Amino acid sequence: MKGIVVAILTILLLTNYTNSQSNSVDKNDRLELVLGPDKELREEYEKQQKLNKSKCSFVDPDTSVAGIKIGDVKSTLAILGKQTKLEGDSTHVFYSSDKKQKLGLTVHPGDYYSQVSIFKIAYSDNSTQNFRQINTKEFKTEKEIKLGISKKEIIKKLGTCYVAKDSTKISIELNYRIELPNDSKTKLLTSNNMPTYYAIYRLKNDKLDYIEFGFEYP
Repeated sequence: MKGIVVAILTILLLTNYTNSQSNSVDKNDRLELVLGPDKELREEYEKQQKLNKSKCSFVDPDTSVAGIKIGDVKSTLAILGKQTKLEGDSTHVFYSSDKKQKLGLTVHPGDYYSQVSIFKIAYSDNSTQNFRQINTKEFKTEKEIKLGISKKEIIKKLGTCYVAKDSTKISIELNYRIELPNDSKTKLLTSNNMPTYYAIYRLKNDKLDYIEFGFEYP
């Protein structure tokens, strides 16, 4: 009888030890996932968290380009024509009147036709493509942000609540972000039923050469 009791106790001890080892491995695996191999993403996340804790609030974001307003179908049709039908899950590209700049309009999957959620502005690298042209020489946001302006001009218009990425002597990317439960002073997220707004302003030699802003796909 005593031998049976000893055997049962031994089995229980071995089982607990195995589970303990398994839990330890799981924790290590989770830690590895958190720390991860992607140092850049982790550092960017940490910078954003630090910015959030500092209570530095980005409250006055860009919401339109060339009269086309984010989430507003009517404004899209007013600029591009009533017959325009920008399909979802796509980015639709347009040239400026001189074909030196291009504007990308992204419609999220499941949204109404021509309901723009993301804007992208860049210099054109190939004017021979068959994109429609918009009757404006340069694409500007409602805050008068356009390609070619300096970092100082961007900060003057949008404030200092940004995370800097890829910062070198010749280039830098300014990342602005709004997430629920925080919202802009215009209640941009709440009124559009979206969780996150982001904006990217990329500069080379202190000249803005790429703009992207809008709602992340939920």
